[in-house]
Amino acid sequence: MIAGATNEIRTTTAEATAWLATHAASGQIEGWVLAYWSLLQIAVMASAVLILVSSIDDMFIDLAYWVRRIIRFCTFWVRPPKQEWLDRHPQKRIAIMVPAWQESDVIANMVANTFKTFDYQQFHLFVGVYANDADTRREVDKVRRRFPNVHRAEVPHDGPTSKADCLNCIVQNILLHEQKTGEIFDVYLMHDAEDVVHPYGLKTVNWFIDEAAMIQMPVLSMDRKWTSMVACHYMDEFAEVHTKDLPVRSALSGMTPSAGVATAFHREAMNALVREKNGQPFNTDSLTEDYDVAHRLSALGYHSEFVRYHARIERTRKAWFRKGEVTYRRRELVATKEFFPDKFATSVRQKARWMLGISLMGWQQLGWFGGAINRYYLYRDRKALFTAPTGMFGYVIVAQVLGMWGIVAIWPQAVDLPPIIDRPWVWTVVMINFLFLVNRILHRLWFTLSNHGLKHMPLAPVRIVISNLIAFGAFWRAMRQYLTHLITRRPIAWDKTQHAYPSLEELQQGAGRLGDTLRFWNHVSEADLTHALEEQKLHYRPLGLMLLDLGAVEDEYLAEAFAERGETYASMFDPFRIDPEVLALLTPQEAATYGAVPLRRTNGSVDIALAEPLPAPMRIELERTLGRRGVKNARFLFAPLSDIAFAIRFAWDRDAFADVRAQTAQLRASGVLDASQEAMLWRTVRAGYARLGDLLVREGALSHADLQSALAASRASGRPLAETLIDMGLAPRERVEAALKTQKSAAWVNQALLDALKSPAAGEPEPAPHV
Repeated sequence: MIAGATNEIRTTTAEATAWLATHAASGQIEGWVLAYWSLLQIAVMASAVLILVSSIDDMFIDLAYWVRRIIRFCTFWVRPPKQEWLDRHPQKRIAIMVPAWQESDVIANMVANTFKTFDYQQFHLFVGVYANDADTRREVDKVRRRFPNVHRAEVPHDGPTSKADCLNCIVQNILLHEQKTGEIFDVYLMHDAEDVVHPYGLKTVNWFIDEAAMIQMPVLSMDRKWTSMVACHYMDEFAEVHTKDLPVRSALSGMTPSAGVATAFHREAMNALVREKNGQPFNTDSLTEDYDVAHRLSALGYHSEFVRYHARIERTRKAWFRKGEVTYRRRELVATKEFFPDKFATSVRQKARWMLGISLMGWQQLGWFGGAINRYYLYRDRKALFTAPTGMFGYVIVAQVLGMWGIVAIWPQAVDLPPIIDRPWVWTVVMINFLFLVNRILHRLWFTLSNHGLKHMPLAPVRIVISNLIAFGAFWRAMRQYLTHLITRRPIAWDKTQHAYPSLEELQQGAGRLGDTLRFWNHVSEADLTHALEEQKLHYRPLGLMLLDLGAVEDEYLAEAFAERGETYASMFDPFRIDPEVLALLTPQEAATYGAVPLRRTNGSVDIALAEPLPAPMRIELERTLGRRGVKNARFLFAPLSDIAFAIRFAWDRDAFADVRAQTAQLRASGVLDASQEAMLWRTVRAGYARLGDLLVREGALSHADLQSALAASRASGRPLAETLIDMGLAPRERVEAALKTQKSAAWVNQALLDALKSPAAGEPEPAPHV
């Protein structure tokens, strides 16, 4: 049929050319329209044939998938291992590789969630960072302090280079770590800075890596809002590819392309890649190093496999018929999820990179190799080069035909057009293609339903159109970049996609509860949190203050947890660097009442530092107070309680530290002390500074409830808290005076600073005594 169709297209093209030559000289408009219509007839035939070829290919994969499912259902062939077997299996040492260039917005959350999620002990995480990416380095250093198994893998040159180059440096850092520590890793696992991992991800790798040199686990899109059509089309595509296409490919060819994430290499396979490329296991000349490395492993004789495993995971949800939550066990696919782009242009850029690396550069660098099945799959990897423009061509044809029919319907005398399809075989091909389209839609609906639920299924057919439009944009961009590369011989740059990471609420990590947030960031141990909750039942105290009382958490981390829950940010501050006009927005008494310090004006707003979240009535009252003083917009952030307490005590009395500030200014001017050392010195003095009421509660001289009563009375009378406590008989005078001495005076702070400045290593001042 296809050979006959090709002859028909040639014949029709010749007739149209002759007809056009005959009528071109006559100058008749109708003749030009008819000529254009004849060209559309040719385009319809060509498109129908190309779509038929591609559809037959897709149908073959569909049949293979269903035959494979039927066989597995009807027999006991390849039953998955029981979950308890995975739990008891001896744990291999796993090195997780995370390349990071300009990932400061997501890397800390990703690392914290990874350690919180994985139900596995024997793993280390290596993050590749560049020397000229200070923001990402800072975030990696922050999580290294909280998670001892996180390592910063240095890239010895500035970025950006390529993901492959970053991965190569990570591998070298892992090998160096092995030499230094004697700890040998059995598995190398690839992840990205936006990956949301599954609790059984490492246990699945630990079990199945013995069966193949490389295994690939499913990668899916995070569920997105249904109105975000671009983001949702990734849900459809990855659900189908990682449920049908890749399992079939793995079964038929024994080779599975890596998805770049959730890809695990056996140590033997990684060593083979290192030897093959002289210490550079990933191809730096490829934009899709993951696709390239899987084919190179296959050429070296190593088997790779796609692994789909389901585990029952304990989850919580809101109770249906009562308050609170219920715990249940849900059967889940062990898969890595991530946020894919939600903007059309960003999606085009990402898919253009994939098309460049797989279809164009893969063709150039890998060629055609292996047996018939492998060559067939190489064709499937590259057929997007004709299916993407053909799909768009089909949309353009349909739009033009409908437009022409509309003109004729409105103005019948315009031109007498023949049928757009005037040959029976073309109708046959179109009808077959229509049936293939229905089949394609049904499969897309099924896989979207299976992986993302009923609510995302209805719009899947619409998103097929979105997918085709993005594919054409990617084809156009990829061809333009590739042709430019061929003409100019300039290398194609790494076109990195900006990443996003879900919030704690989206991760269901208890963003609404302070204890869960602190545990997520590893700021407090499970034992300390449990102890604090038990103490809270005996004598109530807000959890954050209770943890500080017990010494279970640092106030810097508590501020970060409050910021995470409030979707704002946390910051330490030097009270003596605040503009006096900004500081004057609140009086010292008001600052003590609200536990708030004005920091700075920024673009018409004033940043207000809080020690802890304010109750709604107090926050409204504070906003009204600031509004009466000309503040139209107050932005609230969180700061360590010690910074707030120190500022409330001393910020409005700058002369208390005039002498020591003059000395630090002289040392800084002479180069003995730099700005960062001076800031560290002041922070050392502020650290641990406590409010009077908190000290009395910690010493057992006052209950939290009595403290709140005294604070309310102090606010009403305008008298100091110390006098109020004594007058109300809530605390003995000697206990209050002792607490005031413990709190430290300005004279004591001055002396501590002067002693530090007079130390022999003034350039690196010793920490002042803990106050």
